[in-house]
Amino acid sequence: MADQPSRAVLDNALQCIRADREHGASWLARAAADALAEACGAAAVAHGADEALREIHTATRALAHARPSMAALANTVAHIWAAGAAPPADASWDATDAGTALARMRDAARVEETLWSRAAGEIVTAARSYLNGGTLLTHSRSGTVEHALTRLAADAADAEPRAIFVTESRPGGEGVALARILATAGWRVTLIADMACGLFVGQARAVIVGADSVRADGGVVNKVGTYPLALAARAAGVPLYALCETRKVAAPEYPLTFEEMDAAELLPRPMPGVTARNPYFDLTPAPLVTGVVSERGLLSPDEIRAIAMAAARSLAALDAGLG
Repeated sequence: MADQPSRAVLDNALQCIRADREHGASWLARAAADALAEACGAAAVAHGADEALREIHTATRALAHARPSMAALANTVAHIWAAGAAPPADASWDATDAGTALARMRDAARVEETLWSRAAGEIVTAARSYLNGGTLLTHSRSGTVEHALTRLAADAADAEPRAIFVTESRPGGEGVALARILATAGWRVTLIADMACGLFVGQARAVIVGADSVRADGGVVNKVGTYPLALAARAAGVPLYALCETRKVAAPEYPLTFEEMDAAELLPRPMPGVTARNPYFDLTPAPLVTGVVSERGLLSPDEIRAIAMAAARSLAALDAGLG
């Protein structure tokens, strides 16, 4: 049997990731990489590594599908699997092969953790020229965007505080927490209702949002409300930039899924004849996105497509399993 601690680590990570409503795709992908590194490290030295590898493959596939709106999660765990455990086409695994594969997966997972940890800082460097000067507007609470904005405030600590509009970001209202953090960091924050964005976006130099995933054509999946904000920005002639890591670029065939949360957030008490739906994500079409800024810089459409194809290859290896 596979070693019980490894299985418990992955089961716990899967449950936490499925239930999490506080963190974005970057944080969840990093958490999944950490869990895989720990599980593979323990299983690599355990008796029965071949069975452990098969069970870890099952757990990895479950992690890949745990949050269907977040390609970053699927891409991260698929890359770890492909880097460490995809077998040669003409070979089958024996126990020695499995132990080696688990060790490679552990190393690949640690590399992924490092890449995720560094990416936010690299994105700040790449995005600085698009964000400096003038008022900004942001929606939802992207960890990457929060890091970029707090860094910008720290870099200009002696200058007059810069201004930013922050939407409430309902349902969930995570924009309120972001507003508090940015005000503490030194921004001059104006909190606005989501549907007031059309009134204020024309005063902004740029709109900056995160992304839970980026489609192969450059469209951006993000917190619901991003699409109408992008329409308002286009009408006002204001550029909209999505800041995100390259692991968030989805494979071309990756399903477009919008997770729905508890309808009671909208309708706490049932109302006869009324059905409430509570999608948390929407798709902003590529023509409304001025640019996707990653740790590699501003991504061209060709670069996005190439990253999407690489993601497809990793996901195919995960689906193929051990043959």
